[in-house]
Amino acid sequence: MNINYILLVHKNPEQLQQLVTRLQGQNIYFYIHVDQNVDIQPFVKALNEVESAFFLENREKGIWGDIGIVKASINALKEIAKRNEPGYCVLLSGQDYPIKSNQQIYKFLHSNYGKTFIDAITFEESAWPNNGADRIKHYKFNLSPERGHFLTVPSILSREFFKDWRRNFGSIIHLLKRNKLPLLIFKKRSFPKFMKPYAGSQWWAIPTETTAKILLFLVRHKEYIEYNKYSLLPDEFFFQSIIKYLKSTDDNIKLSPSITYANWSRVGVPLPVTFTSTDLEELLNQPEGKLFARKFEMDANDKIIDLLQTSGHLL
Repeated sequence: MNINYILLVHKNPEQLQQLVTRLQGQNIYFYIHVDQNVDIQPFVKALNEVESAFFLENREKGIWGDIGIVKASINALKEIAKRNEPGYCVLLSGQDYPIKSNQQIYKFLHSNYGKTFIDAITFEESAWPNNGADRIKHYKFNLSPERGHFLTVPSILSREFFKDWRRNFGSIIHLLKRNKLPLLIFKKRSFPKFMKPYAGSQWWAIPTETTAKILLFLVRHKEYIEYNKYSLLPDEFFFQSIIKYLKSTDDNIKLSPSITYANWSRVGVPLPVTFTSTDLEELLNQPEGKLFARKFEMDANDKIIDLLQTSGHLL
């Protein structure tokens, strides 16, 4: 069984090097996507001697809340599919880190082989404002590559447009001034009728047999990617919705929760929590099914990654 790590990175080559070094082993491969907006050379240099690390040639712009990181994940899956070997595809960011040993990770995935580890709930069950309706019913237009610098607007032909017509007309005028308003704003926007939207964390681990079915779905339904070009935060429902659709007719697809732990409940700090050395016990006490955690920032003043690296629990 191979473990194919898909790593989405945009900063800190040294932290990527530490992550890859920690995860290296037999039948372990790394498919690394470096955000198109940054220089790839420092990352290539950091992993120059790692033969199992492959940098994706088709690089996407990792604008926050955009489809770029979804397309990056798809590009990695296509590369992994060329091997045509059984195993897992595990999606991580450069700010993730294992909280279990390599042996524990392999044993868990091997003993649960065939399960898809992904969070997938209905939009109605989510905690998103308005049950996430703006993510699938509104068009998202980027004003710049900066995080959060975008506008969402419903179709002019929808009733929803006129519920807040002052704001929506104002948004359209703003977009027209920037020449960022395509004619599709006159087309009603709705999620593909043959499937249902499901929500969940971006991070997943999927067996290669199931990723092959996902890639086939995308070949047959090119309109799904086209639709999500104008979705808000599609990374939190793109794969979930496909997998739930496939599962509805395929009993071989079994779902389990994501294997990546994140703390979204701490008060008074930006979320998810950026872990520090004071969080070591919290990380080490996660259940068997949580193999990784996010997020971490390499900081000369904090040694959480070093502590995880040398912890007796993970050796």
